[in-house]
Amino acid sequence: MEKILEKESFQEFLEDLIKQYKVIGPVRKGGGTSTYSYTTFDYVESVEDLEMDYTSSMLTHKSIYFPDNEPVYEYEVKNNRVEIRDLMEIWSGERVIVGMHPCDITAILHLDKVFLEEAFEDPYYKDKRSKTIIIGLTCSKVKASCFCNIVGSGPDIETGYDLLMTDIGDSYFIKVGSEVGEGIVSKDYFRNANEEDRKRRSDEIEKVAKQLPAKLDMDKILDVMPEKYNDGLWKEYSDRCLTCGACNMVCPTCHCFVINDKTNSDRTKGTRFLSWDSCHFERFARIAGSNIRGEKGSRYKHRMYDKFYYDVKRYGTVFCVGCGRCLEFCPSHIDIRSILRKLEA
Repeated sequence: MEKILEKESFQEFLEDLIKQYKVIGPVRKGGGTSTYSYTTFDYVESVEDLEMDYTSSMLTHKSIYFPDNEPVYEYEVKNNRVEIRDLMEIWSGERVIVGMHPCDITAILHLDKVFLEEAFEDPYYKDKRSKTIIIGLTCSKVKASCFCNIVGSGPDIETGYDLLMTDIGDSYFIKVGSEVGEGIVSKDYFRNANEEDRKRRSDEIEKVAKQLPAKLDMDKILDVMPEKYNDGLWKEYSDRCLTCGACNMVCPTCHCFVINDKTNSDRTKGTRFLSWDSCHFERFARIAGSNIRGEKGSRYKHRMYDKFYYDVKRYGTVFCVGCGRCLEFCPSHIDIRSILRKLEA
């Protein structure tokens, strides 16, 4: 099913969503200084809150389902007994996420493989995913760091959404991806798409595709990675790595975490927290007093193999979605596309 929503009706559409659901969308918020800001996803109250023409958000939608620094439980010792109170968030109702780009929708589908399809199923992640309606938005422009086409996560997408919007000028072209989506577009301010609308959408996707870098042979890269494990190229890049973990923190598919406890001085009260972790950190690889990846180069190489080799073997797909955040926020300006090009050569 394909529908058209005129932009003059978008406010009414959003207001109807807000009446029924809690709505999350791209908004611009202040950052570390009064002049610095970056698009992030947060709850919205009106159409004026939304920034629908954004190119990328700094933090990803991962934090909606898999929050950083999330309190897990708190405990208190009373009368020689330990009382435990669960603190993990349970949503009371459904949420609608508006404006998620194809690469980030793909990233959520990858996280589903980790948290829903393995032997261990995360009930809190599952609860939030089951209560989420995704209204995606294809990109109208790209950043120099984008490479979704190389890893197959954009600029278009066929699954993972309830609705997928494309800006075609004075209106949005909407592809329906679920029964829930069909219900949403039943309002009378939607009309059926025609051939002219479809051509405008196709032209828009093609325009964005031409802005993206040349494709690489990912199958060839996968094939050569085992023999390149001890290649000198890893030192070339790891020497520049500061092991700051910025790439892990902004990555939409990194899912490693650490558990920390905070207690009072006499340890009668405390809270357990789940925090995101980084495979670049030296302590990440420390086991029983030793370190299986004591060398920085080993840790850097591990992240590349985890994204482009191990997860392909484990889950059947590359876990990089080409969003370019790691390129943009790396203080050493390491471009993983150059590594992939060398592996392909």
